[in-house]
Amino acid sequence: MIRPDRANSMIPEFWTELPLIIEELSRGDDARVVVLSAEGRHFCSGMDLSVFAGSNDVGAQENASHISRQRASFRTTALDLQKSFSCLEEIRLPVLTAIQGACIGGGIDMISATDLRYATEDAFFCIHEINIGMTA
Repeated sequence: MIRPDRANSMIPEFWTELPLIIEELSRGDDARVVVLSAEGRHFCSGMDLSVFAGSNDVGAQENASHISRQRASFRTTALDLQKSFSCLEEIRLPVLTAIQGACIGGGIDMISATDLRYATEDAFFCIHEINIGMTA
């Protein structure tokens, strides 16, 4: 992960590129292990909220039909995001994670899908979603 200026938050491109990269590594014969690491002070600050940008049209929220469609869209997005981490569990190679600093929210979901996790002494883990009644 190379976004140290944004604490390595997961932008929309991350969710589509990760499975493609993992699939490419799995098909090739050059790699024997996958190591996930990050640049900067923190491993991952979780999901960049721009992933859900545009799904909240305030002017149309009074329409019950629109709200239903919005919720269905959110559910579909969440399921697609979960599938992005499945590639880490399904790859034929072992996946190791090197964690420093913060590992928050989606970062914890990601490292949970890896085989081994190594953390520095200053590493800490947090799931803020539970504070607002959201499952991670």
